[in-house]
Amino acid sequence: MSTVNVHLILGSTVSMIIPARAVESGDDGLLLWVAPGTPLWRATIPPGTHLRDLPPEGSYPLRADRWRHGGALILQPAGAGHAVWWSFTLEQEFRSWYVNLESRVRSPDGADVHVTDQELDITVTPDRAWEWKDEESFAAKTGHPVYWTPAEAAAIRAEGVRVTRLIDAAAYPFDGTWCDFRPPASWPLPARPPLPLGSVTTPSGVLLLGKAGWIDHRPDGDPTRSERAAALAATGGGHLHDGGAAGPEPYGYEAVAVPAATDRPLPVRAWTSPSPFDGEAVISALEISLGLPWDRAAHGPGPVPLGDLPVDRCGMVLGDARALDAFEGLSGDAVDGLADVTYWGRYEDEAQAVFGGEPTSGASGPRGFLDLPLGEAAALAERIRDWVRAGPGNGLLVSVEPHTDYHRARRAGSGHPLLAGPIELGGCRVLGLGWDPGDHSMRHRGERAHGQVYPVTLEERAGEAVLRWTIPPYEAPPAAEGA
Repeated sequence: MSTVNVHLILGSTVSMIIPARAVESGDDGLLLWVAPGTPLWRATIPPGTHLRDLPPEGSYPLRADRWRHGGALILQPAGAGHAVWWSFTLEQEFRSWYVNLESRVRSPDGADVHVTDQELDITVTPDRAWEWKDEESFAAKTGHPVYWTPAEAAAIRAEGVRVTRLIDAAAYPFDGTWCDFRPPASWPLPARPPLPLGSVTTPSGVLLLGKAGWIDHRPDGDPTRSERAAALAATGGGHLHDGGAAGPEPYGYEAVAVPAATDRPLPVRAWTSPSPFDGEAVISALEISLGLPWDRAAHGPGPVPLGDLPVDRCGMVLGDARALDAFEGLSGDAVDGLADVTYWGRYEDEAQAVFGGEPTSGASGPRGFLDLPLGEAAALAERIRDWVRAGPGNGLLVSVEPHTDYHRARRAGSGHPLLAGPIELGGCRVLGLGWDPGDHSMRHRGERAHGQVYPVTLEERAGEAVLRWTIPPYEAPPAAEGA
């Protein structure tokens, strides 16, 4: 295993996911190297704050970033409740040790280590002078249900005391070993790790990945989508669409259906690449663990092609086939009798002075009002439009968005770097996947009509079946001769 993805967690929040090169790996633990500039995912928090000081129930979405420090070696001793970091300058001069008190769980395939930070740390200078760090924060978190009990706090501190004895004795790993480490120049930076998108549930035993547009459109007399999906899943999986023997319609509904476990959440993760539109991360591969053993007799080593899908400009939806029969789409009805009103454009400051309204999806989102009864939302929107017609004139757009399932998923994903929004539908967890409109316009707007479709496969991972949708990263066209 050349690269291990380290997930750093405080309480219930993932603060960072960073890929590290395995320098040594054995029964006694892991030694990892984090190089300067390594691409990673980092929690978004207000400027000038630290995650330790923010409420654990807050929302801190991960954003693409890079390791902005000198390199670091990380020793994770097997069975120990701590890790030791060697910190280096950008010139690769040893700077200090850092002891992170933590608990760890490594994934069965060894590709990921989930590190739960226990707040209390120890800083160690090159001459082995040490001191406790974050004692006040550690004490304040003790007894909180998200963190640790008083008994666990005592065990955490006792682990730290054991490490201080090694420091005082100048014993390994504080004996100078690795302080002169120099990574080989041939080591490239690792790729940014996949981003976990949560999980979905499939009590019907059939998972559907499909276009969000037209998902709730079904010609009269046709079987339900879930009935058709179940028939495909019974054969191992396949491509569901409305085009009949002629194949998928250019802009019609389509999806892929596969069998999936009924008794557990199915983790979803996405690999990313930079968009040619703005350089932001967009999905280059989507992978769902199906919770079922790989059937080598039926599938061989894999992968098994299941069809191909376009990137729908309305986004994609992933979830239980039976639950998605009830999905209220673009023009559907509000599922809770509520709607959101937003406005944006040339006169939005003047409109706010008259009507009020706050940003509805982050600081840069449109202003408006959330969760209004449908009648109240419609009346408010009309008052704003009347004000525009009577006063400033064209230049302000007003929208009323009933709480359809489509809108709920888009709203849930509005703050996510990949626009991934989970919702509950029919007792199931369903995931909506929006798509950056600039990237879609540059790379995917032709959809199936112009052959912009991407393969969906069934594959094996550590003995289990996964569903994978692969969207090749953007490649710039070659420069013209003489340019």
